[in-house]
Amino acid sequence: MADREALAEIAGELYAQRPADFVAARNARVTQLKPEDPALAAAVAELRRPAPAAWLVNQLVRHRWSELEQLLELGAELQAAQAELDAAALTTLARQRRTVVTALAREAGSLADELGAPVRQPVLDEVAGTLQAAMTDASAADAVRSGLLVRALEAVGTEVDLDGAVAGGLASAGSAPASARRPAAPPDELAERRTRKHQEARARAERELADAEARADAAERGAAEATELVDAASAAAGAAAATRDALLAERRELERRLCDAEGELARAEQAVPPLERNRARAARAASEARAAVDALRAGPAAP
Repeated sequence: MADREALAEIAGELYAQRPADFVAARNARVTQLKPEDPALAAAVAELRRPAPAAWLVNQLVRHRWSELEQLLELGAELQAAQAELDAAALTTLARQRRTVVTALAREAGSLADELGAPVRQPVLDEVAGTLQAAMTDASAADAVRSGLLVRALEAVGTEVDLDGAVAGGLASAGSAPASARRPAAPPDELAERRTRKHQEARARAERELADAEARADAAERGAAEATELVDAASAAAGAAAATRDALLAERRELERRLCDAEGELARAEQAVPPLERNRARAARAASEARAAVDALRAGPAAP
């Protein structure tokens, strides 16, 4: 049976290689080990070349350990908040998770360029998915810390499939390549740090809640003022409508009276010509009668 400590050390060296150099480096170690330790050589020969996203996450372990560990600690806080059903902390921590995952995935792209193995966006998306999975599940976090991933990870709900995800099954709690390790904090210090971050997250959530309540109060005051303005405008509109209706009624009455007056005028104008003719005839008759009277008064004419 192969020495697991020796296998882990060799695997750490191999998985630091660029994917394009992995197979050649592995085969060289197998050739070197066969005469001395055939079992170890066979175990090394079984190590698989890492997928691009897995390789890049492994390099984050080696070159960006501090940033990665901060992300994984935030994941632990999220898991604790979920266990405690702390909605306020969950909201704040989930927002922070999106930010740090995006930032570290972007940093992974820059690191790939630095290491001479640039990657495309789909690979960075898989890196982000692997980081999300590591924040979701403690075992997935340990797999990432090993620096020996051979494939990307994906969280389905709160479950992460780790079957065959780590080279040689070498992942262990808190493990990381020797070049990337830092002294583990004492348990009480970890608990104190987690409590402090939890309190800070709660305080931020409370401040955000207070700000939201203040904005809600201001919005309600604005709505009340707007309601008063609407009510006043509605009352003015009602009064104007009543005045308009009264004026329309008055106009209709005046139009009716005008129509009656125009009818009477037309009838009167039609009556004038006959009356003038009658007057003319009466004037002629009166003139003729006056002439007859004057003739009678004058007496008989002389012989």
